Amino acid sequence: MNAVPLRLRPGVEVITGIDDRPLLFNPATGRYVALTRAGVRVLDLLDGSRTGAVITAGLAGEREDLRERVDAFLADLRQAGVLTVEPREPDRRARILSFSLREHMPRLRLTGRVEHVLEPVAAVLRRVPARALTGAVLAVVLAGLLTGGYALTHPAGHGYPALWWVALPILVVQIICHETAHALACQYLRAPIREAGVGLMLYFMPVAYVDRTDAYRIRSRGGRVMIALAGPFSDQLWFGVTGVIALTAPGQAGDIAYVLLVLQGMLTLVNLNPLLPSDGYHAVTAAVGAVNLRGRAFAYLTHVVLRGPLPSGMRALGAWRKAGYLLFGGLCLAYAAGLAVLVLNNLWTMIGGFFR
Repeated sequence: MNAVPLRLRPGVEVITGIDDRPLLFNPATGRYVALTRAGVRVLDLLDGSRTGAVITAGLAGEREDLRERVDAFLADLRQAGVLTVEPREPDRRARILSFSLREHMPRLRLTGRVEHVLEPVAAVLRRVPARALTGAVLAVVLAGLLTGGYALTHPAGHGYPALWWVALPILVVQIICHETAHALACQYLRAPIREAGVGLMLYFMPVAYVDRTDAYRIRSRGGRVMIALAGPFSDQLWFGVTGVIALTAPGQAGDIAYVLLVLQGMLTLVNLNPLLPSDGYHAVTAAVGAVNLRGRAFAYLTHVVLRGPLPSGMRALGAWRKAGYLLFGGLCLAYAAGLAVLVLNNLWTMIGGFFR
């Protein structure tokens, strides 16, 4: 690459996104690449008239540390596919590092963009003053949480109904509404979802999803937090309605409502757990302005274990950030391992029960 003139691929955009950070967007792949302010200045030199060696020499001079950082930055741009130079075939360490930065959720796409369905609703919501809309949503969420919580902690009179399984399809409908709420929040902020479907979180936990990649374009942290919490907020509405039924409906209807209430409580706890790539994790990272915190933590763990190179944007980490990555990455791995053992053990027990 040092002997080849460098240029951005046609169509690659330089935009301002989260927290007013500069980003590269490649429409051919749909990927975003985060840049530093120094990185933006390097982009001005990628006009096809300079090789990588010339760019590095002009920016770093004789400083070896700067030369390494500029070379690493150009190599990262190449591997991200935003330069006219084709990416290199990665070696084993590079493949492991790339794997550690991923989302770790195989996906099955069920539908594409749905802005034609959601935009009329989003347009109506945009007419409501933002503070009034936020206040109304929070009031409904709080009422649902308190009502459902009260019903959940007062199970007196409820038995285990023969038709307990009726709660499961109702929960599926709730999950669809949960993902629709995420999509509506994206549409409200004019960052439409790309697709929706089902996936395997951490390769073993079935979940529904909507692709919120274009939320990188939303500058405000509050907006991204709203997108992350829209689904859990929808769940609290269901939680409250189910709580009312559990408290007031007689017989089997109330019993089924209580079973559903327990499932909804478990779903909320899992969904808000920041040690999983869940809505709670995304809300926390949006609130603190972090980008791909799990991926970066796993990348740093991989670097520590394999002694491979870090991405250029992670080569100047302070001691506290290194310690934070190690702690958070270690906790995420330990929790995921424990959860996998629990799920697989229960699955094995269920399978064994069929053959007794």
